[in-house]
Amino acid sequence: MTAHNKKLSEKLKRRVRDEVISDVKRQMALDRFQEERPQLWLQSQRVTKLVEVQNQLEDETFLEGSCFLHANTVGFSTFCVKKVIGIDLDVCQVTIEIYGDEHLEAGVVVLPLETIEWFGFPARAVPTGIHFQGFTGQLGKADERSDGRKEADAEAAKPTEPAAKPPKKGSRSDG
Repeated sequence: MTAHNKKLSEKLKRRVRDEVISDVKRQMALDRFQEERPQLWLQSQRVTKLVEVQNQLEDETFLEGSCFLHANTVGFSTFCVKKVIGIDLDVCQVTIEIYGDEHLEAGVVVLPLETIEWFGFPARAVPTGIHFQGFTGQLGKADERSDGRKEADAEAAKPTEPAAKPPKKGSRSDG
C-alpha cells in the first residue's frame, strides 16, 4: 500500500469513526429526552410520522390542501402543511412551511411541540381558500341556489299574484 493510499485509508477510518460516535451520541440524547420528557417525545414522534409520509412524496412536499396539522395554539389552530422543515428537540419546536388560507399568509411557522395534536389527509385535496371545504362534500352545485333549492323549485314557489292585504282593524268593508 502506498503512502498516499495509507493516508486516505486513515482519513476514511477517522471519518467513519466520527460518524459512528456522532450517531451514538445522538441516540443517547434521544433516549435521555424520551425518559425526561415523555409527552414531548410523543409529540415529536407524531411529527416524525408526518416527515416519514413527506419523504415518500415527490419533492418531499405536500400538495396544497392535502395535509392539515392541528396545533392547540392561541389564534390559529389548523395549518395547511406544505413541508416539515425540521424538529428541534433542544428547544422543543417544529418548523413547518405552510400554504396560505383565508387567515394566514403562506410562509413558515414555528410551533411548540407540546401544541401538536393531530394531522390529517383528506380523501381529496381541499381548496385552502375556503377552510375545510371538501370534508363534507361539494358546496354550491351549479344548478342549485345558495339556500340549497333547485332553481326550478324556487321559481315554482314564487307567488304569481300579490296576496290581498287583510283589512285594517276598525275599517269598514265596502261590501
